[in-house]
Amino acid sequence: MRVPETGPVPLEDALADHTAVVFDLDGVLVDSNELKVDCVRDALAVFGPELVDPFVDEFRRTFGRTRREHFLAFHRDYLGGRNTGRDEDFEPFYARYAGDYAALLGERYAKAPLCAHADRLVPALAARGVPLYVATGTLTPEAERLLGWHGLLDAFRGVLGGEEPKARRLSGVVAGTGAAPHRTVLLGDSRQDLLAAGAAGTAFVLVTGYGFFPPGEILGGPGGPAGKEVAVAAGLDPRGLVTGAVVAQGPGQAGPVNAEPRSAP
Repeated sequence: MRVPETGPVPLEDALADHTAVVFDLDGVLVDSNELKVDCVRDALAVFGPELVDPFVDEFRRTFGRTRREHFLAFHRDYLGGRNTGRDEDFEPFYARYAGDYAALLGERYAKAPLCAHADRLVPALAARGVPLYVATGTLTPEAERLLGWHGLLDAFRGVLGGEEPKARRLSGVVAGTGAAPHRTVLLGDSRQDLLAAGAAGTAFVLVTGYGFFPPGEILGGPGGPAGKEVAVAAGLDPRGLVTGAVVAQGPGQAGPVNAEPRSAP
């Protein structure tokens, strides 16, 4: 999503100009990133900190992948499993330890509070008739329960969970609307969200405040759509002003194109 040449605009107005608005869940709607880190660390604790600690660092860097992708990475890269994810060793590993993770998440997820202003922005967009979706690495039933606990589930036309990669979920939303991909926008807080939007061809808003890494690291990492302008929002305040930044070629600070995000009067 490009910031107009006239300057920053309020987040609600910028989003309402799209055919569909897709929210990431963790770190955008719900303050649950660190809760998930604790769950994955506890689920894998039996393997010891010498393996689990570096994997937790990777979990943070690749936050937003599907659950299967995360556990496959641990099995393959830290336990020496084969790389297909379909061998006879991985499936029982996944059933046990991803099951333990899901159980811990089930116990703790309800304690995660909404991110600031989520309870204002989502109803405001729904009231304007904007089609809203959630695309998340969290499994669909878990995400629906969490949104239901917070009273937001009915605002969304679809909750698209981590049974499929996020880029595929975005492509499904685009296909369902029949509009050009750039008319759909994803709000995310991670490098994986940026990459998913790039793969699906949708617009992207980087939401700051709850993610693991600062904007420069998210927008300056390898493999992204270098030179593309994306929008940046300091949280979900509907009147907060959306600014812009350019995705860098590689690691380093992405270049700002407008002033820092701030609240509109």
